[in-house]
Amino acid sequence: MKNGKWIEYIFSFSFFVYSFFEAFFDLPSPICAQIPDATQQASTSTVDSSAVYVIGKIVVEGNKTTKSYIILRELPFNRGDTVTVKDIDYARDRIYSTSLFTKVLIQPEPVVNNKINLLIYVEERWYIWPYPVLGFRDRDLKKFYAGAGVVDLNFTGRSDRLAAMFGLGYDPFGAASYIDPAIGDRREYILSTGVSYSHGRNIGTQSGYSSGEFDDTFGDFYVYVGKRLGIYSVVSLQPSYNYVARNTSDSTSAVLSPTDRDIFASLKFEYSFDSRDLKSYAMRGTYFDLSFEKNGLGESQIDFVRSFFDVREYLSLSDWLALVGRFHGDLAEGPQIPPYNHVFFGYYERIRGMFNTISEGESMLGGNVELRIPIIRQLYFEIPDIPFRQFISNRIALYWSFFGDFGETSNKYLALNLKSTLYGYGGGLTLLLPYDVILQFDYARGSDRHSEFIFDFGEAI
Repeated sequence: MKNGKWIEYIFSFSFFVYSFFEAFFDLPSPICAQIPDATQQASTSTVDSSAVYVIGKIVVEGNKTTKSYIILRELPFNRGDTVTVKDIDYARDRIYSTSLFTKVLIQPEPVVNNKINLLIYVEERWYIWPYPVLGFRDRDLKKFYAGAGVVDLNFTGRSDRLAAMFGLGYDPFGAASYIDPAIGDRREYILSTGVSYSHGRNIGTQSGYSSGEFDDTFGDFYVYVGKRLGIYSVVSLQPSYNYVARNTSDSTSAVLSPTDRDIFASLKFEYSFDSRDLKSYAMRGTYFDLSFEKNGLGESQIDFVRSFFDVREYLSLSDWLALVGRFHGDLAEGPQIPPYNHVFFGYYERIRGMFNTISEGESMLGGNVELRIPIIRQLYFEIPDIPFRQFISNRIALYWSFFGDFGETSNKYLALNLKSTLYGYGGGLTLLLPYDVILQFDYARGSDRHSEFIFDFGEAI
């Protein structure tokens, strides 16, 4: 395929999809369409998008299950603070990113001079879901699993989540968890606990572990204790108890212990900062995650440290353009790293253009850069004649993107080597559907000089 041909494919497909939405939703021109912001829907007067306002009262309406303080704590401003229209739009997206609502509007109501009151109107999602569990392990169509689960996404109205699920087929599993993100008088502590059990088959390709496909049993129990530091930061500590048992009689098992069982404790410290506007597909903000995990606390042969970092910047260049960058690493240090703790490109982390290429190691480094262009920034539509109010209001969005990805894995000391680094580049469309469903349609070219079409779920950055 000639150079530049992939751009032609992307633009052709983009206009086809836009034409489809235009036909069904009567979208305006030009192509960078979006419904009026909530700040443009004020019933009393027109809000000047370039002016600075002082916040008076803040009122929340529409929340029947969710506590008002769960909504208010996402606001980057309080009464008496000065804001602009962009600050209000940013706050709206932060509330939507809680995944508790199908619709979020913030309507400013002028009081006197430059003072405004804010009315926050939300429509809640359906929170209790008995659901089928269907999927393909490692995004491989040959690794199908199926089961069932139940989850309450807002158990007591404090954004606390209670979930349990099981899956049969490839790598059968079961898991249960609970998280409460608003504990204490100031609701700044987070408590979570969970347990899981699974059978896992070898996905490694390195010599010594691929001569026979091992099948081991995994189990773990953890407790997570965190504290919010303002509205953006969280610091946490997570002790856990881990169990890995050999189910095969040959030497290809993942365990290190001669007793055929690795039973060990671990302790993880983590700090995260998240100021993204829309967490599912951000155009503005910063994300930073840093963690250190000590595996083995002297009670077993397991003895290694895993350090993880993930840095992302979302730079808004204009209302219709954002530049996104990510650099991440997962580094292991210790006398011996068990194969079940190896890291990979080609499974959860992917290089677009080398999407199905598997790279395995004890440590990894990777990065992405992406240019995002909204075709439909946000569009609300309603389905009025249905019995459940939680599905009446729905929000969708559509974006162009042009991207470049790279990544490398290694054992022991990791240093980037341009000759062995995987990379890819391309572009495509990202469709944001209700209830945080994200579909990606990309066309990319990889470091092996081959091109591929990619259909995937979830965001890349």
